[in-house]
This record gives sequence, C-alpha cells and structure tokens, in this order.
Amino acid sequence: MKDKINFEDLKAKIKNYHQEIIILSTDDDQRFFDAKKIIEQEFKNLKYLKIDQKFIEDYDVNEKEKLYQLFKELRKDKDDLKSLEKKFLDRNYFANLLLKSKKADGIVSGVTHPTSDILRPSFQILKTKIKNTPVSSFMWLKKQNHRDLFFADISVNPNPNSEELANIAIETANSVKKMFNIEPVIAMLSFSTFGSGGNHPLVLKIQEATEIAKKLTNYKIIGEIQWDAAYNEEVFKIKAKGYDFSKLPNVFIFPDLDCGNISYKIASSLGNFEAIGPILQNIRKPVNDLSRGAKVQEIVNLVIITALQVINSN
Repeated sequence: MKDKINFEDLKAKIKNYHQEIIILSTDDDQRFFDAKKIIEQEFKNLKYLKIDQKFIEDYDVNEKEKLYQLFKELRKDKDDLKSLEKKFLDRNYFANLLLKSKKADGIVSGVTHPTSDILRPSFQILKTKIKNTPVSSFMWLKKQNHRDLFFADISVNPNPNSEELANIAIETANSVKKMFNIEPVIAMLSFSTFGSGGNHPLVLKIQEATEIAKKLTNYKIIGEIQWDAAYNEEVFKIKAKGYDFSKLPNVFIFPDLDCGNISYKIASSLGNFEAIGPILQNIRKPVNDLSRGAKVQEIVNLVIITALQVINSN
C-alpha cells in the first residue's frame, strides 16, 4: 500500500462512479454557492444541494407526509407533537430525513451552524453504525513532499475514556485504509513515552487504551508515545530503544479534544499543511461537519471526501 494519497485519483473514482451522488447542505452563505459552482463544473454526477425553508415549503406534499410519518415513528415516545413538528421543519432534521429515506446520499454543512446543530439530528435519525462506539472525527493533513497524516479525534469527543480512545483509533485506521488505501500505523499520543511519565492517571489512560486497541485489531499500534518520538525517526530511535518499528505512524490519536483540535490547527497555520475535514465516522450515512471558518476549497474537498464515503459504503 502507498503512503501518500493522490487527490486526482480520488476525483477520478467519483467521476467514474455509475450513479449520481447527492450531497446536502443547510448553510446560508456565499461559500456554499461558490463551492457548488466548482463542484458541478468538475463533476457531472455530483450534486451539492442547499436545504432551506423554501425547499421544505415547496417539497412534494405526499413525499413530505411520508417523511413526517417516518420521523414520527423514529421519535415515538421521545418527542411531544409540538416538538416533533418544530424539528421536522428544521432544515438540519429535514436533510437527515432525506438521507434516511434514500432521497440523498450525504450531508456536508456547518459553516453557518454549530456542530451540535449538525450532529444532533444525525444521532436521532440516522444513529450509529457500531453500538457502544462513539461517533468521532479525523482530519487529513496533506502537504507536498510529505507523508499524509491523520489526526483524531478533533471535533466530537471532549474527554474520551480509554475504551473510547481505543475504538476511535480503530475506527480512524479503518477509515484511512478503506477510503485511501493507505496502511494505517497508529500512535497513541501522550506527554509520556513508554512509562517516562510515571504512574500519572493520564499516562495510565493511554497505556490502557493502547492495550485495548491491540486486543481488538491487527494494526500496528504504538503507545503511549510523545509526538516527537512518533513523528521523527531520529527521536524515535532515541526514546524507543529496543522497539522495532520499521514504519513511522500516520494515524495520531490524541488524548482529548483540546489536544487534537489545537494540534491540527497548529499544523495547518504554522506547518502549512492543508487540513481536509473534519471527516466523521460511525454514523450510518455520511455526514460531515465543516468548521465555520472553512474556506471555499475546504468545502469542495470535504464534499469530495463525503462522495467517497458514499461510494465505499455501497
């Protein structure tokens, strides 16, 4: 397997796909329209549609009634009638119902909505693929003449426990392998390398997460380990004497959301990496949440990634 992703190969996979792919947005922002124009110029079979109040009002009456009955059944004994009707007319809920009913294939939104507005309807309508495994996110960091890096979790779980961290690691590795055909090597990051931080609870948490993950998968996993040792071969040789690790990690699992979110933004702003994502995982249909500061090309890139998730799930 390769170490670096060719973005043109990913685009070709979409262009050669035999079906139309419909990705929804609920954003009211010029960036949506600019991204839509770029996408539809490049891909004949990829549509990026905005769901707004007018779209909902004009939607076919009979089809809308079917969606409402579906929603009513999904939220049975969970919402009263007033709450149900209010949610049904909310564009984020309506978009998720379109996904659930196979009227669309994915969602890319968030430049005018907080993460909670994007994810809450998905949790209630689409639900998770794997029970007792958290929904999580990763960021693809790419730069010319540099191996591709993947950071998780960077937008969903504030303080995952050791079992959740192990599951996030495996889910991210699975996503990287399936979507990009790259062999994942996982680093479970800490301020400590192989016990150098003593018996501090934060060190023990990563050690436990590492052991859980190793029992659940055959992927190469190293931890607990500091960033410099995981990233730099020379530092690895110094801090991990006696460890045979022929390939450096490319999947980096951070201890909490503070670390992951701050780190990818430092890599992007100071390291000149292009950050593509956040890419969400463990939702039954592809749903991805943009940063509210996302640039037009970042929106385009995430729509492309979402289309790939659609293709890989079929």
